[in-house]
Amino acid sequence: MRALIIENSRVYCLLLDNILSHQGFNNDICDSIESARSHTDSHSYDLICINHYLKDGYGSEFVDYCRNHGLNQNTSIVYLTSNQNYPRELGSLPVDKFIFKLNKEQITHQITHFIESHLDPIFSEGRILLIEDSKTVAAFILSQLKNTGYQVEHFRNAENALSFFENEVSSGSDINAFDLVITDINLEGSMTGQELVEKIRALEDARGFVPIFAVTGDTSNELRLALYEKGVNDFIRKPVMARELIVRIGNLITNKRLLDKVHDQRRQLFALATTDKLTGCHNRHSLMDYSAKFIALSSREQYPISMLVIDLDHFKAINDKHGHAVGDVVLEAVGILLNGFFREGDLVARFGGEEFVILMSHCDQELAHNKAEKLRIGIAELKPEELSISASIGLTTRIPEQNCDFESLFSAADKAVYQAKSNGRNCVVFQPLDD
Repeated sequence: MRALIIENSRVYCLLLDNILSHQGFNNDICDSIESARSHTDSHSYDLICINHYLKDGYGSEFVDYCRNHGLNQNTSIVYLTSNQNYPRELGSLPVDKFIFKLNKEQITHQITHFIESHLDPIFSEGRILLIEDSKTVAAFILSQLKNTGYQVEHFRNAENALSFFENEVSSGSDINAFDLVITDINLEGSMTGQELVEKIRALEDARGFVPIFAVTGDTSNELRLALYEKGVNDFIRKPVMARELIVRIGNLITNKRLLDKVHDQRRQLFALATTDKLTGCHNRHSLMDYSAKFIALSSREQYPISMLVIDLDHFKAINDKHGHAVGDVVLEAVGILLNGFFREGDLVARFGGEEFVILMSHCDQELAHNKAEKLRIGIAELKPEELSISASIGLTTRIPEQNCDFESLFSAADKAVYQAKSNGRNCVVFQPLDD
């Protein structure tokens, strides 16, 4: 990345050069408006840091020049000033960040934070869905977006755009997900931009939360309120100003990416709290929490459920003879098998030690027995660390007419496990629920 530092104080030049160099920038340094114009007329920059007071004028003069000429109209500008009245006197200046020159630590912190939250590629790049039927407006917006580094999919009508969007499998923080939808309100075809917004917001996965930016020639308060009520995050009036377009889009995508990070962190924390680290299955706490909801739903909708309790045979002997590290490899291999063997709607958990519990929805006794037998064979074929392993599997089923809770299901399946062990291990035994 490349930065231009425009500063007439040697101390602040050294400070800014050091800050930006640590952030990976190659820096050009000058101390006047004339020299700065020469740099920006011949080079494209990712960031410009400029002081208010320069040798031949005010930094604001260069900002106006930069925003209206040449290669750096959309370059991010950080504006440094020692004038405490800058919000009132300079607030309308088209820069990305004002920094009051209070002390070196504050300047370092603010510039570093700005770079990390605005210039990191994760924020400055993105994928955009554009719906615009005017060739002139579309060409203008496309040129601005592509010059800024965004990937754009363009459609002239909402029907085709929605079909394309619904068929996308990536959402949220996925690198291939759309980060923004830009739509005109009045479009060719039978679907308006407002109707498109409604349909996107009705999607039940993360795609339904993508930020939406409306473009409209209607300036009425009624339309603005209607757009917000439908789920539009922001809008811009025609004719579209290039700088305003890029700044608003950048803000929406930055906020979206920050929220994606928060959601990813929450999912990671949730996974840590509910997942057994070794096997990748639900842990015992998660099983007890979800099983009540699992059983209640089956009772309400009246479909059969089955439970398997799986106990690895002679597992203590494996630990004693080969060590706990090998025992962990065995458990990990079984966990991978279980997670891949059962359906998405089933609940797969490590109950403790070498014991696993499976809750299967829409699964009667016959289907459960067939699955348990296939699983028993699959475990015997694993051969982790070239070891022969097997499992005793207990099975019980709750038919729609029966009332039960987790304890009663587990009690019946656990009895079946003991019976399987008494029968010589490596087999499946069914135990009906107690009446």
